[in-house]
Amino acid sequence: MTLTPFECVASHHVLKGDVNADVCDTLVMHGAGQSSRARFVKLRQALLARGVASAAFDFIGHGETGGQMSASSLTCREAQAQSVIKALNISPKRLIGSSMSGYTAIKLTEQLQVEQLVLLVPGVYTPRAYRVNFGPAFSNIIRRENSWYDSDAFDVLAQFTGEVVIVAADNDHVIPRLLVERLYEAACQAKRRVIKVIPNATHLNLYPTQADFEQVLDLIKPSLKE
Repeated sequence: MTLTPFECVASHHVLKGDVNADVCDTLVMHGAGQSSRARFVKLRQALLARGVASAAFDFIGHGETGGQMSASSLTCREAQAQSVIKALNISPKRLIGSSMSGYTAIKLTEQLQVEQLVLLVPGVYTPRAYRVNFGPAFSNIIRRENSWYDSDAFDVLAQFTGEVVIVAADNDHVIPRLLVERLYEAACQAKRRVIKVIPNATHLNLYPTQADFEQVLDLIKPSLKE
């Protein structure tokens, strides 16, 4: 897979990313912690072989973009994704959001004409954390028991009429199963909704076997017109 790098400016930082085709309709967004777009090279390569071309980038505080996560927030991550979309002049019909970016992907459906929303071990957050920069104050908010319960993500997802694919890990100690189930239930107007819980998977190891990986690929449709 040939990756063509790109750069764009957002929040006074230079975001670094890449595209794997001249024309792509999919944006892949990584999670928090030590994650970066590099974690999704295998997935993107396999999707490209199936006709799904994609763009991906590193959020502020991650990967090649670097910087401090304390310079970012949930609202800032949403703005970063919008900056990438504008810089590449693309209209992504498919969003793939992992972990923290599950929330970002859901929020982006309010501005974009998304046809397929793919959420991998997705996290969602209380509105109280939305504009708080990442750091101790943010952590104190989200670490409260069931802090996610009043997330606006559920209301946003309830208005989404495209396809929703949710992939959860059977042994996820980060994302509660109840949260995942509530996301599925919220997607009541979706054209199609699927929830796949992968046995023996964890938050950081979502595909314990090649068969699990292939099953996830099968859920991400090459053609959005089918």
